[in-house]
Amino acid sequence: MMFGRKFRSATKRIEKLVTRLLADSESYDGKMSADAKNLWTRYLRRYRRPIFVALAITVVWSAHPYFFSLLSRFLVDDVLMVETGFDIADISTRFALLRRYVYMLFGGWTVIVILHWFRSSIVLSTGQKLIFDLRHDLHEKLQNLHVGYFERNETGKIMSRVLEDVWVIKEWSTTHALNVSAQFFQAIFGVGLLLYLNWQLTAVIVLSLPIYAWALIKIRPTIRRLNIALRRLNASMYALSAERITAVTLVKAFTQEARERATFFKRVHDNVRLSMRIIGYSGGMNLLAGMISSTVTGLIIMFGMLQVRAGLLTLGDVMVFIHAMPRIFMQVNALSSVAVQIQAVFVVVKRVLNLLDEEVGVTPGTAVLDGMRGKVTFDRVTFTYPGQSQPALDDVSFSVEPGEKIAIMGPSGAGKTTVFQLICRFYDPQAGSVHVGGVDLTDTDPTSVRRHACMVQQEPVIFSGTIAENIMYGRLDARPSEIMLAAKQAELHDFIMTLPAKYETEVGQNGISLSGGQKQRLALATALLTQPEILMLDDTTSALDSETEARIRATLEKVLGSRTSLIITQRIATARSCDKILVFENGKIAQRGTHDELKNVPGFYHKVLVQQESL
Repeated sequence: MMFGRKFRSATKRIEKLVTRLLADSESYDGKMSADAKNLWTRYLRRYRRPIFVALAITVVWSAHPYFFSLLSRFLVDDVLMVETGFDIADISTRFALLRRYVYMLFGGWTVIVILHWFRSSIVLSTGQKLIFDLRHDLHEKLQNLHVGYFERNETGKIMSRVLEDVWVIKEWSTTHALNVSAQFFQAIFGVGLLLYLNWQLTAVIVLSLPIYAWALIKIRPTIRRLNIALRRLNASMYALSAERITAVTLVKAFTQEARERATFFKRVHDNVRLSMRIIGYSGGMNLLAGMISSTVTGLIIMFGMLQVRAGLLTLGDVMVFIHAMPRIFMQVNALSSVAVQIQAVFVVVKRVLNLLDEEVGVTPGTAVLDGMRGKVTFDRVTFTYPGQSQPALDDVSFSVEPGEKIAIMGPSGAGKTTVFQLICRFYDPQAGSVHVGGVDLTDTDPTSVRRHACMVQQEPVIFSGTIAENIMYGRLDARPSEIMLAAKQAELHDFIMTLPAKYETEVGQNGISLSGGQKQRLALATALLTQPEILMLDDTTSALDSETEARIRATLEKVLGSRTSLIITQRIATARSCDKILVFENGKIAQRGTHDELKNVPGFYHKVLVQQESL
């Protein structure tokens, strides 16, 4: 009784764990025929010739086990004459038959090896081409998608589409599809051969197949659920480990090592419990399959020997049945899970096709800008981010003259960064228009806009590689002297020269070896190297000390020259040096003017001024 209660309790705990892990699992709600046709039309059709050749080889190759079974019958009945025996006078005839057997055995294996080599070569080459096509198209799609897509979707899931999902499609479109075909034809050929030899014994096998398949169908979904749950648990363990390793300083700072050990131990413990349950179900399924197969084998031997005694079968025929029967059961075993697996595969296919069909968001225009030296105008612009109800910009109008320097201020979420994103054409406004030099940006090629307008983000993105490689990312043809000049303008050169490898110093993943201020200066150097005609700085100096900020501000005064510049800042010193100040609140321009015009006017600007003067 005690054992029974513990078992039921453990079963309930595992079922709760599996239910929780599968709560957000994806199900396939599309039409397989439509998605299969879509995949065939867009990708697989171009490889139809090698695919059909590989399928034809597979059909021939599927018959090879039964060819060798028939060879065994020839050896037993004709060469060795086990059933009837042979006279010593017939020994020369027996040796001739033995040579024929050896030749057929050698020839059969040679043909099978050659066919297998041809099929493998076709599958590998076609699969790699398919991977290339899919990943190339997905990468191109991702490059052209609007920024909002990446804000809505996790980076890990996007990477999974390009890497894991493409691999699954490739495997099922080539290797697994041919393997399923081979399993189907082997089962058909096997049953056909046995029917030809003796329909009564074949009936014993065929009648047992539904019982065998029913047992597999009842158990396999449970194993599949457990396996999916285990994969999700492993993924969560990986994510937890990666996150905690990245934040190891924070964990140690708050002395949370014991808590993290307990959290990870629980995941490991759940992993062991799920794994043991899978082993138990798999072992039970294999035991049941073995019992059914052994029972049928015993019946075949018993009824087969009765047929041999009656002269209806030879001993070689019985051997063919014994050889073929396990193979037929094996193919039925494999085919019984295909329907469930195909449904899971089409979830992957649907995800990839949906990404390929994702709307670009920003429709490229035909106008190519040779420059952006003209007036920048926002004319009654309203913009709402996808999935949001509150507009980020609401009926905003302002203009920036060529060479003018504008400071943009306001509380967080007021719409400041959105202005930059519309100028760069990461998004298009839902109402109103953005013009540069009289040209509506929605009529332009986004690439030509971004060649002349550069935005430095508040949280700079630093790539793994050297300092020089990061600076020259905006201009890959830059000379070393130009890279050095950009670093000097960003007040980064002196720091670089203190490093052992100087400009060839590796910065690590996400620039982990650099401080926040150094990252901002590195991003600023990258922007300055491109010599943009419109430079947008998104609170770029927020992580700098006041002395470094003052030096960069003085340098920018010289570097910017006649360039148009827009600077998001919360520093009064920076705003004071600009030609005009725009104060955003709740997606609208609440104040506009110069420092002298706004310093005594009640509002956000005056409030920040008072706070900073009191420090």
